[in-house]
Amino acid sequence: MADNTTIAQVFRLIEQAEEYAGSQEGSRETALRYYNGDKTLVEADKGFSTVVSKDVRKHIQKLMPSVMRTILSNDVIAQYEPTGPDVPGQPSKEAQAEQATDYINGHVIPACNGERAIHDAVFDALLVKTGVLNWGAYESRRVVVQEFSGQSPDVLMGLDELGDVEDVEQAEDGSVSFRLRRIEREVKIVLRAVPRGAFLIHPRATGIEDSPIVGERQNLTRSELVSRGYDKDLVWAINTENEPADPDATARRGDDDDDDTDADVAKAMQTVRIFDVFIQMDTDGDGIAELHRFVVAEGSDHGDDEGRIVLEHSFATEIPYADVIAEYEAHQFEGHSIAEDLIDIQDINTTLTRQTLDNIYQANDPTPFIQADAVEDLDPLFNRVRGKPVLLSQGRSAQEAVQFQPIPFFGDKTWAMKQQIDAEALDRTGISDQSGGLPPEALQNTSATAAMIASDSAMARSEMLVRNLARGGLRKAFRGLLRLVVAHADQPRTIRMRGQWVQVDPRAWDADMDCTVNVGLGSGTRERDMAMLQQILGIQQTVMASLGPMNPLVKPEQLYNTLKKLCETAGFASADPYFTQPDPAEVQKQAEAQANQPSPEQMKAQAQMQIEQMKAEARTRVEEAQLQADLKVKQAEIAGQEALEQLKIASDADLARMKAELDLYKHRDTMQLEWARLGQQAQEAQRQELPYVAR
Repeated sequence: MADNTTIAQVFRLIEQAEEYAGSQEGSRETALRYYNGDKTLVEADKGFSTVVSKDVRKHIQKLMPSVMRTILSNDVIAQYEPTGPDVPGQPSKEAQAEQATDYINGHVIPACNGERAIHDAVFDALLVKTGVLNWGAYESRRVVVQEFSGQSPDVLMGLDELGDVEDVEQAEDGSVSFRLRRIEREVKIVLRAVPRGAFLIHPRATGIEDSPIVGERQNLTRSELVSRGYDKDLVWAINTENEPADPDATARRGDDDDDDTDADVAKAMQTVRIFDVFIQMDTDGDGIAELHRFVVAEGSDHGDDEGRIVLEHSFATEIPYADVIAEYEAHQFEGHSIAEDLIDIQDINTTLTRQTLDNIYQANDPTPFIQADAVEDLDPLFNRVRGKPVLLSQGRSAQEAVQFQPIPFFGDKTWAMKQQIDAEALDRTGISDQSGGLPPEALQNTSATAAMIASDSAMARSEMLVRNLARGGLRKAFRGLLRLVVAHADQPRTIRMRGQWVQVDPRAWDADMDCTVNVGLGSGTRERDMAMLQQILGIQQTVMASLGPMNPLVKPEQLYNTLKKLCETAGFASADPYFTQPDPAEVQKQAEAQANQPSPEQMKAQAQMQIEQMKAEARTRVEEAQLQADLKVKQAEIAGQEALEQLKIASDADLARMKAELDLYKHRDTMQLEWARLGQQAQEAQRQELPYVAR
């Protein structure tokens, strides 16, 4: 614990920071009143218009959607980058940076509602000069009570190690019912926007790093402080936030000041004020200031003679605060707000609008001029009721009784003046309809070129603000979140990243990794961003088609980045359902395989040779087919000739056989004729009795 001198110095610094915060409170309150359109800011006479022109709100609401869409439109708000190259034999720093990016953006930011914190800090920067982000890790304790019934008595064994077993009852069937009460401890990572009025910084500081004191004033319940581990007696001794530390406080609290149980129950939910500050001071006498963290409060008991209570005093490694500023002021901690440029503009527009409406009211309902002696009863004229008759004196006409003085209408002139004031507001802030993403085609009565120039001018203002926000406090806050995650990780965790369940161990990460806040293409319209990305994609495709996928200009990772950004610009939360991120090992393997492949000219020559070879083979097949056809024809001719020869031989044989048979028949006939002649001769000789001589 610090000595009384150190504690006194802490409270002196807190007092100085509080005075500075109080001096800025008036400007912050005024800006908020103008944003909310407080009618009392410009006095109005009774019976006249009290309408308010909300120029501050209008311009901030034009700018906020564009700024927030640019920062939060994709699922990766911050990209972590390694601080050096990979070391052989050690885990890849690139892989660690990729894991840290997925873990912080996909798990830590949603868990601590980080997007809301960023929104609030940016809103404060635009309205009250400076937004403040704080990151921290708080160990909280909470009581968890579970009721069990119908359990076996054996279940009670060992439950004492988990918590307190209460109200044990045994049923007739032997089962037991009981209540288990235990205390759960959890370390919560927090990212939040600090209300500007609660933030403390020294009046002479130009930045958080050079301020002797940085911190905040917090109003918390005693229960919350005890759950964070602070001593109950010290917490109970802190004065309540809405009660002064005087002797009458005890009497006003009544029974709450007693030591019984009911008093503790009521007192646990009382709100108290503490100061959580980081102070640079030399406590060891070496001449170099060290960073200390003090959590202090004011109370009546358990403190020093001045009633100062110290809940915590420890050394700190960093100041967990970042200033979020949209427009910097040179050599100033406070930035420049949009409200500062528009407060007098809003006053003028409010006055002009009121006067114009009052003129319209008077022109539509002019003041009557009455001849009192021409009217019998004046009440209907003073308390006019539609349709109620007005009685005139005898012989008098309505024209004589009542006349109206015409009221000149000058609304057209005041409205022209209002347009001039709006142009002045545009010159001061650079915020127009296009700042919120309105496409230039929506502008009427302007040429396309003029509309585009106006759009680009408005986008330039938005892009400057986004660049200041991203490179300043947001980058510092995300680096602080990474250090918190690394410092408070107690074991590896299995989480879902890029559609797969992987195990990450933040303890092995480099806590000093650099960080870049993604701000997309700027703060233009979605259509404009999509058109630019389509052009980039077309150029990438042309390069890869002409030079191959492993060319020196466009890598697969760069093509994936363009496709991913297209999905994000289109409004999709992630590109994972549509495209797969290239695996470096797989890409390298394909690159090596492609390195061994022939060049395009060689491939073309090989293809030409293959074509020629195919043509030659085709011609060969055609010639072989022709030869086969000719051979078959020749064989058919030879077979035909052989058949003719065989037929001729057979025919000649048949002719020879037939001739032989014919000759045989002829010889036989000749012999028969000869035998017949001889027979006749024999018969003739017998008749003549001549001797027969055979021949």
